[in-house]
Amino acid sequence: MTDEGSAFDARTGKPELLSVEDQERYQRLFEAQATRSYLYLSLGMGIVAILLPILLVVSGGYQVHDSISSFYHDKLGATRDILVGCLCAVGVFLFLFHGLSKLENWLLNVAGVAIIGVALVPSPGDTGYGSALVHRGSAIVFFLLIGIVAIFLSKGRIKDIQDAGKKRWFATAYTVVGALMILMPVVVALVPSRLFANHSVLLAEWAGIWSFAAYWLLKTFEYRLLLGIPWTVETHASDTWKTAPAGLQAT
Repeated sequence: MTDEGSAFDARTGKPELLSVEDQERYQRLFEAQATRSYLYLSLGMGIVAILLPILLVVSGGYQVHDSISSFYHDKLGATRDILVGCLCAVGVFLFLFHGLSKLENWLLNVAGVAIIGVALVPSPGDTGYGSALVHRGSAIVFFLLIGIVAIFLSKGRIKDIQDAGKKRWFATAYTVVGALMILMPVVVALVPSRLFANHSVLLAEWAGIWSFAAYWLLKTFEYRLLLGIPWTVETHASDTWKTAPAGLQAT
């Protein structure tokens, strides 16, 4: 009933709870919805990363902060909640996102743990809570792993592109954003403390975060262009969930 490599178990020898026709119909609908969810998961990571620095500056100001990490210790408004919430959301997204290979998947999972570590273990501020070593180390691990994934492991489909120009464009774009994600933590580590007042660290971290955003937006564009994944799922009347409440039916 299912082709080789399908996400569904053929259930050979097991009693069927649905007719063959209904099971295949629900599988088609689920595959369409799951594919769209995968697309939005990729897009969502990019959008969260784009908005994070902007929301932090709007909520906590610019002049009084010398790094993204310093927003954790802001005592006004929802700045800390924005920082921790967005970083934890990205970490969960990375866990839910399945890579093209087992290695890529493991690297994304570890990167997800690392970014949650960045959120939950801040650099010590006036409260004394946190660990600079754990916080900075987790950030470096996060950017390094995502950079490696972008440069070396995200090009599984690109090699099959028949247009040489588009193939070269995708390969270059992934390499550039990956290199930027690896480079930005190095820049932050090398910036002398006397330059902190010039917001050099904040801007370098901002660039790293937006490089991460660019990677996932590029990934989304790749899915749309190469695989033809639509933003919405069109279903026929025969493919709707017949027994679901009206509010839960596929649209």
